[in-house]
Amino acid sequence: MINNKWIIFAVFPAIIFTLVSFITYANTTYGPAPTPVVYRTYVITMNLTDSRPTAQFLNSIVNEYPLTYREDSLITNTTPVWVTTANREFTLYIVNASETTIQQEVMLNSTALTNDTGGITWTLEVPLYLIYPQPVYANWYVIITEDKNGAEYVVFAFETGNESLTQILSELSTVGGYLIALNGESYHLWNYYYGYNPVTGGISEHYEVGLPGLSLFTMWVGQGINASSWPSSGFQEALQVLSYSFNEYVNSSSITHLTLSPNVTISEITNYGYTVYQRPRLVPFGPVIYISPILLLPNGTIINPTCLSGTYYLLQVNYVTQSGYSIPVYETKNYPMGLYLLNGSLLFGGYLQAYDLFNESIIPITPEQYLSPIYQSQVSEVSWCALRVINNEIITQMNSIMSDINVSAISVNSVITDANSQYEIHQYSKSSYIINRINMELRLRT
Repeated sequence: MINNKWIIFAVFPAIIFTLVSFITYANTTYGPAPTPVVYRTYVITMNLTDSRPTAQFLNSIVNEYPLTYREDSLITNTTPVWVTTANREFTLYIVNASETTIQQEVMLNSTALTNDTGGITWTLEVPLYLIYPQPVYANWYVIITEDKNGAEYVVFAFETGNESLTQILSELSTVGGYLIALNGESYHLWNYYYGYNPVTGGISEHYEVGLPGLSLFTMWVGQGINASSWPSSGFQEALQVLSYSFNEYVNSSSITHLTLSPNVTISEITNYGYTVYQRPRLVPFGPVIYISPILLLPNGTIINPTCLSGTYYLLQVNYVTQSGYSIPVYETKNYPMGLYLLNGSLLFGGYLQAYDLFNESIIPITPEQYLSPIYQSQVSEVSWCALRVINNEIITQMNSIMSDINVSAISVNSVITDANSQYEIHQYSKSSYIINRINMELRLRT
């Protein structure tokens, strides 16, 4: 039997250990508990479409530019407004483009997938101290990118005037919202667009947000430099043996590859192009969809595509043999046009430039609503090769408050130093061509 002496001997060390632990804990100094960050949720919902002309623009050129009207109407009448935006991943960024009133950097971002008709919902968790009791003021970058082959391509970029963050969030969250440009003009995000409705089989008007970085066009083959068309004898056979290839290369890597047969639907509704060009027996291919090669690098820098090595479009018309081999009978390598700003704020460009054999000129295959005369006085060409829009540390920590962001135009040498080594950037002079009538044709000499 254990006597009381042994019980005391066993319990006494435990009592001493407990007392020491309490004394040590009592003498430990702890810092203040971290202040919890309170967030407010903003839900931004948009219907996204491509860079097709708005219904208002189309209606305004029907008499003055009939050919352009017929060309663009063909696109809007044969493709749904969501043909380039359905079931894709887009990221929305809101970043300060000037010093904020709280002397801190701000970045909000959200990534989401569109539905079958191009609708998207971004959810932003905004720290309450950015909007209450006094909202943060600054100029803001509003940027939308699409993920393609692991890289981010800028499909919408806009720098606002000085506004509060609450105002920006409210404008983006409102159907029918707008942004204020640097020159004070309103840029309406939402517009009416025409598009083919596969349910009704007719043309419908849709309320959408257009993305300047997504383009589509129809390619026409069969017209030579002397404007002659395919001979009537053998024209149907020609339709059976032609194919069209479109390749887009960015930094020497292929990001888009399309091989197309003649479009039977467009052939029938245009009488093989006659109702559009008043010339018979043209072979239509398309629509061809491509993205402007405006990269947002992992270090937060936007790159002018004319300065990025190995960035071009390769177009081929092929003769397909009976055994299935494709033999190129026409090939042209085209480089993207430079970047432009509308009202000093909306960034667009990087469009395909093709050589028009009939008119013997370079033409941008692009939504001409940005380049036509009604906007000419408000369009300025971008001279920089690279623009830092997001601080690298902000990208790494995502939604952290950082300091010393550089949002001005930066030198090419610093970009090469900062950017991933896989990108080789060159500064060079390249002529750009803006014409009033966009003629979306590649003509094959026959």
